[in-house]
Amino acid sequence: MAMLTVEQIKKLIEDNRLDIFYNSKYWRRFSKEVKREQNNECQICKSRGKYLPAKILHHVKHLKDRPDLAYSRYYTDENGVRHRQLLAVCFRCHEELHGRTFKVGTRPRKGYTNEEKF
Repeated sequence: MAMLTVEQIKKLIEDNRLDIFYNSKYWRRFSKEVKREQNNECQICKSRGKYLPAKILHHVKHLKDRPDLAYSRYYTDENGVRHRQLLAVCFRCHEELHGRTFKVGTRPRKGYTNEEKF
């Protein structure tokens, strides 16, 4: 159960095979641990005063853009401010973070719409 290196992740990105990263035993265990640290709550819903269980661990700085932050809980911006890099979110908030929205009255489909797995 080894963590993938940045070079291995870059190759997966190049080959359009990030599903291998998201399905790796290491990532699945790591993401459960980080979600547990965030009380398995959607952090966006929580900030809005709601509660929904987190199903996905979202990379704030997207994995395709910053493979070096794949397993980083935090990142520091250009002003030296520390931010959360991995954010526990529900399915709906995750879709919204990626610019995918739902029509009123529709339900999210089962499964996922990209290589990220929850």
